[in-house]
Amino acid sequence: MRSDRAMRTTDRSTRLSSRRAVFFAVLIAMTACGGSPLESIGQRSSEWINEPTVPSTVAVVTTTPVVVPVERLLWANDEIDTANLDDRGALLQEIFARREGDRFIQASRFEIAAALPDIAFPSESPSGAQWVTSQLIFDNDGTVANDTSAAFGIWSAEPYTRSRSVAQMIIIRVAIDAETAAALESGEEEASCARFSDRTTEECEIITVAERDTWLLRASSGSTLIWFDDPYRYELFGRSFVPRRILERMSNGMIPLSSLSAEAS
Repeated sequence: MRSDRAMRTTDRSTRLSSRRAVFFAVLIAMTACGGSPLESIGQRSSEWINEPTVPSTVAVVTTTPVVVPVERLLWANDEIDTANLDDRGALLQEIFARREGDRFIQASRFEIAAALPDIAFPSESPSGAQWVTSQLIFDNDGTVANDTSAAFGIWSAEPYTRSRSVAQMIIIRVAIDAETAAALESGEEEASCARFSDRTTEECEIITVAERDTWLLRASSGSTLIWFDDPYRYELFGRSFVPRRILERMSNGMIPLSSLSAEAS
């Protein structure tokens, strides 16, 4: 019994030794061929599993203009036919004859430039502006009024098709006020906020624009710049959505209205 068990143990050991000998023989043969026998494991899978491609994007910087040249705007009253541009007296009678119970009478820029010599208008307007309305203001006797002689509106849509608070971006009022302009320039009168502030004014300060004293009045509805350029007083109002820097830029870039009229004729 013991001898049989010993023989079986010996056979098992012999077979195990033979298997080990075969394994090492194969391993030596593979090594002799060069490289590690395990180095190719996973290579096939790595050939089709690639790193994900991340798309690259290039940011395109666009600049939106803050102002547009006034030459691009459409003037609502340019179609008014006028026969007396060369005769101021006859022109005023012609315009006043169009009155329909309102002191603010629709007039073309050509008529206003002829009625108010040397009147100026901004060379630029806020981005989004498209239209300009223009009126000449009369007293009941048919003469041009002094305190607000002309009025202009700059609109982002066709005039009066949308509410003023939304579409009317800018209001410009021009008054004939040579006396006050002269008094301020000579020092006879002091430039103070009390001159133009009213109950709607929340803040007021006097700033310098184009080397001249300019009143800056702020209210909930917007801001107003006021300045004198003999013989006129200009009031430039911008809705609350129009930045102050745009109003100052417009005030700084005034040009004769007659030059715009000449370009359009």
